[in-house]
Amino acid sequence: MRKWISTLLIILGAALIAYQFLPELLIKRQVEKGADVVQEITEEQIRENNEREAEYDFTAIEDVSATNAVAGARQFKDENVIGLLTIDDLGIDLPILKGVSDANLMAGAGTMVPDLKMGEGNFSLASHYMKDPSLLFGNLLNAEPGMQVRITDKINIYEYEIYETVLVPETAIYMLDHERADERGKPIISLMTCYYTSKNGKRFFALGELVDTYPYRQKTVD
Repeated sequence: MRKWISTLLIILGAALIAYQFLPELLIKRQVEKGADVVQEITEEQIRENNEREAEYDFTAIEDVSATNAVAGARQFKDENVIGLLTIDDLGIDLPILKGVSDANLMAGAGTMVPDLKMGEGNFSLASHYMKDPSLLFGNLLNAEPGMQVRITDKINIYEYEIYETVLVPETAIYMLDHERADERGKPIISLMTCYYTSKNGKRFFALGELVDTYPYRQKTVD
């Protein structure tokens, strides 16, 4: 009897440990899946995906857990992929997906408002903060002025340079306004993530201004 109980406790302990790391494993798999889609997708498909309706439900977004990581993996849609985001200095290399949903934010960076165009206005993207800096926007909090941010729709590459990082209340919707690009005098990119957790009411933004645009080439993205 004691041997049986000991075996059961070992199994339960192993299961709890595995459960703890399940979200990270699922998210890594989803990011890789999205990256594969980016590799294969054509500029025509990206254009079609951009014309689709998307979900923008900020109230449905929660901190990463095993439950919503599983749900996000099931709900991921290839047709939400519209590009690629890279920040070499931070090791960030993520698919860009249209819309705000748990599925999108657990597979890459989601557009925060409808009808965004790369290289124009205020191109705002969001993703989950992760303790593992190699996942999603886990390393975004280390962004610094001068770092290069590149996005592509497989037609052009749009290169931005981070000029500021700010911490704002979660109610600061003005951070998504296109008028902020007008104030800067250049198109900008706004990258947002939770400040360690969504529960503290704070959001972290890394802001960059457009410095160059040039034709897409696979090797320049790699």
